[in-house]
Amino acid sequence: MSYFESNYSALTYPLPSGPVPGFRDAQRGALFALGSHFSQRYDPAIVTMPTGSGKTAVLQAAAFLLRARRALVITPSRLVREQIYEDFRVLGVLKRLGAVPGDLAVPTVFNANGKIADWDALRLNDVIIATPNSASPSVDGVALPPPDFFDLVLVDEAHHSPAHTWTELLKSFPDARRALFSATPFRRDEMEIKGRFVFTYDLKRAYDDGVFGQIRYVPIEGVAPAEEDAAIARAAELQLRSDQADGYLHRLMVRTDSKARAKDLLGIYERETGLKLQLITSEHSLTHVKRAIALLRTGDLDGIICVNMLGEGFDLPSLKIAAIHSPHKSLAVTLQFIGRFARTAGDRLGQATFIAAPSSIKVEAEKLYAQGAAWNEIVPNLSATRVLKEERAREILESFSTDAYNPPDLDELSLYGLMPYMHVKVWRLSDQVSIDETIKFPAAMNVVYTAVSEDFVTAVFITREQARVKWSEDDRLMDLRNHLFVIHHNREHGFLFVCASKRQDGTYQRLAEAIAGHAVRGLSTSTLDRVLLDLDNTKFFNIGMRSRTSNSAAEQYTIKAGGSVERTIDRSHGQQYTRGHFFGRGTKEGVDITIGASSASKVWQNSSARLFDLIEWMDEMADKLASTRKAVTNSGLDLLSMAAEIERLPAKVFFADWDKDVYLKPWSVMIPGTHGFTAVPLSDFDIAVDHDGCTGHEVPITIKGHGLVIDLTFDIRGAPYFRLRNGSHDVQMERHGGVTCGLLDHLEARPPIMLTVAMGHLVGNAYTEPHDLDHAAFDPACILPHDFRALNVCINTEVGQAHGGKRSIFEFVQDHLGHEPGGVIFCDHGAGEIADFISIRENGEETLVDMIHCKSTKERTAGARVADAYEVVGQAIKSVRWCERERIKCRIEHRRQGAAERFIRGTFGDVERMLRRPHPPRFTITIVQPGFAGAALSQELRQLFASAHLHLRSADVEGFRVMTSP
Repeated sequence: MSYFESNYSALTYPLPSGPVPGFRDAQRGALFALGSHFSQRYDPAIVTMPTGSGKTAVLQAAAFLLRARRALVITPSRLVREQIYEDFRVLGVLKRLGAVPGDLAVPTVFNANGKIADWDALRLNDVIIATPNSASPSVDGVALPPPDFFDLVLVDEAHHSPAHTWTELLKSFPDARRALFSATPFRRDEMEIKGRFVFTYDLKRAYDDGVFGQIRYVPIEGVAPAEEDAAIARAAELQLRSDQADGYLHRLMVRTDSKARAKDLLGIYERETGLKLQLITSEHSLTHVKRAIALLRTGDLDGIICVNMLGEGFDLPSLKIAAIHSPHKSLAVTLQFIGRFARTAGDRLGQATFIAAPSSIKVEAEKLYAQGAAWNEIVPNLSATRVLKEERAREILESFSTDAYNPPDLDELSLYGLMPYMHVKVWRLSDQVSIDETIKFPAAMNVVYTAVSEDFVTAVFITREQARVKWSEDDRLMDLRNHLFVIHHNREHGFLFVCASKRQDGTYQRLAEAIAGHAVRGLSTSTLDRVLLDLDNTKFFNIGMRSRTSNSAAEQYTIKAGGSVERTIDRSHGQQYTRGHFFGRGTKEGVDITIGASSASKVWQNSSARLFDLIEWMDEMADKLASTRKAVTNSGLDLLSMAAEIERLPAKVFFADWDKDVYLKPWSVMIPGTHGFTAVPLSDFDIAVDHDGCTGHEVPITIKGHGLVIDLTFDIRGAPYFRLRNGSHDVQMERHGGVTCGLLDHLEARPPIMLTVAMGHLVGNAYTEPHDLDHAAFDPACILPHDFRALNVCINTEVGQAHGGKRSIFEFVQDHLGHEPGGVIFCDHGAGEIADFISIRENGEETLVDMIHCKSTKERTAGARVADAYEVVGQAIKSVRWCERERIKCRIEHRRQGAAERFIRGTFGDVERMLRRPHPPRFTITIVQPGFAGAALSQELRQLFASAHLHLRSADVEGFRVMTSP
């Protein structure tokens, strides 16, 4: 049997009693946690204990408790290795504590003070104590150890373990139990410390238990930067002499960050003080360092000047004063440094003192060295918070189970190592959904890795797709692309988040539909605005503003970029635009945070994060998005209107138009015929609203064209938004590339744009308030009365044969346009029309384009009936999409194909010629409705015309005219 197996029963766990110091509660807790862990598990165990809380005793006792056959102790430095070796070879700390008998025979301990070239020569040792540089096979000159040489590996200062030399050493003993000890089980570079947290005793507990004492921070103030070093030196001497006069055996450490600076400081201390100091750097031999420590213990030295020496794991309790000339920037190192001075173990020791100049240097976002910093509050809480965060990270990651069929090259993939960019698309869900490995990805994306956490309702997918390189048509030259997807469902608030490295909207949408069908809803801008909650000092460097005019050919989106661009937005912008996106920064509890959101239901932060941080960030965003509070930035951003999610229609709807995607990326309706299906662009179909049939929740909609009539009902309450009525049937649709879906599914994913009679803007359940009516004053000049009775026009006949020998409205318009000299007259009446008539003519250097919309009335006489206006005003608003030279040219070309001759005058060549002229064309829109009595327009009708006129002006339409009866 081995030494530790034979002497297992010699280890006891005494409580402090009389002259026997005994184990502290933290030491017993750590040991029992290790025993419990290794009785059931084989993964590494992480023990968190601050420097000075008794790790060495736990480390030694663990070898007895776990009945080690042979143990390896790994330390970060030569000096710590020497300290542990000197104590372990005599079981000094265990005998002092009364944990083992004083006469117990000691183990055979080997101090690896050089590179191990022959492991077999060490087989007779019970314990080997080494640094990675002396034992890691990754170091030249170190032999490859037998994999079964140790059954227990004890790692001191385990936050170093992700480093290459440490990793290779730990991998050399795959079957050994590994206990990792650290005061700070986290790294500044956030590399993974692999293992399971089994016991945590943080600085806060150590302070509460009296293991650590009070900390005094002395800021050096009121001196010029060039004089700070000398002032710190004088203050350090004054503090040391004061402590010594009070009977304390205190010593001083002068800390800096470079050897050159250390030599300069030595000269400053010699000149400014009478202190006896010695310089210690990595250039000095171990003998030199040990000699200096001995002089410190005896008092022949007042202190030392160090450059990253006597650091972690080093034990010299009399070091109680720190003169900090260069603060550490790593939280882990800073906490260890502070903890070393704050311990209370030892005789004639008082309060720890840290002397430094107030600095703006942040230690991982915490201003420790700021003026007025209260270290007794900051340090313990900072340590506890950071350790709790690491424990939470482990809890999240350990909840994931991976797919058994993951490929071999990804078999040992660490979720800790994933660094997704903090950019998510968010949907609101109406039902619970499953987030698991059954989620279907687009066919071209091969899922090669899956991990699912049921506890945190999160799935991680890695996909691979092959794509031909852009610089060759040879199919043998392919790129392999890996993409990461993190899908998270916040069940508390009903939000679905997708974080993806492949951020195309089509991919997002297909994933959302694969998870929840069409029961997902994007968020309104007023909801997304809540991500700004609880941020102070917000400043924006990118703001997008969307034109209030739906589907206009004019500039639809304006971006302001630069420093503090919110200052450039005024009330006039609020009249013209609504909120599109924003990206900026603010502070939360003193920490700088970047944040962005867009009307595409996306939220982002300009950084990458570990998986566990991403999940917690998404849940934080869910809490904000579900809030009923309003974010107020007190800036120009607040002036831009936002869409709000509503549950009831604020007014009746009179207008509907296709989503812009229908025009930009055409979808076609597949119409069956005798020879198969004919693909007809959806934009060639009319979408109309039955204004009179609207209720508080529902809008009747009809889609017509090419022999199809489809009646639908839109329900603002959703789930789903659209349903068929009057016996109508769904139709199949197709997009370039072979993507197919039903019309109902298409409408759920891309709801039409609708306008209420108040000119409010509605998409799905997201409603944007109308223009300020004060800016929509009625212009009487837009009314052009005509005596239609005298002109023999039947006001009840729009097109076709009128009764009683009268002319239809169409005949009147055609004759009216015919009297204008030259130009083109194009009749586009029918489903998907631009307008009933388009007149294009030259006027000097300008090209004038007039779009004429005709409408009859059912009544026998003209009047002020607003019902006669809704459809034709809607048609006028819809036609603004084509008010741009290239768009209208292409649309006219498309509309003339496959139809009877539409040119009443001129040719398409004339259209091309006139639209090519240097000056951009000027557009006007004319409504011809003899059913209106121009002299007796109601206030409601005047307001509708005024709002429509304002809407058209925003779309760069220069003229708006309404031909009425007198």
